[in-house]
Amino acid sequence: MPNLCPNLEAEVASPDSNTVNMIEYISVGEALKLVALLKCEKRGVLTFVANVDTAFEVTDPRNEGTLFKFMLTRISGEPRTAIAQRNLKNWEELKEFLKNTYTEKG
Repeated sequence: MPNLCPNLEAEVASPDSNTVNMIEYISVGEALKLVALLKCEKRGVLTFVANVDTAFEVTDPRNEGTLFKFMLTRISGEPRTAIAQRNLKNWEELKEFLKNTYTEKG
């Protein structure tokens, strides 16, 4: 017997596209609360990097530029001076710089 509703199975089997694409983001202000100030401590760099990665994951990608600018304000001391002398454009470039400069090579 032919299936009188051939698309019914597909509609029932696949979730509503609106609910699948709904992602909860937090504000830039809330994301900043995840990240403590980074001073000149080598042991704090990896924690800082991990926390900033998390902040970017939970913040709307449209706010990446704003979040990056605010993350720069969370860095002080010698790293801040070194960063100011470079033209780092985004978090990936900054993260690479921090890891290469302020973490011990194993």
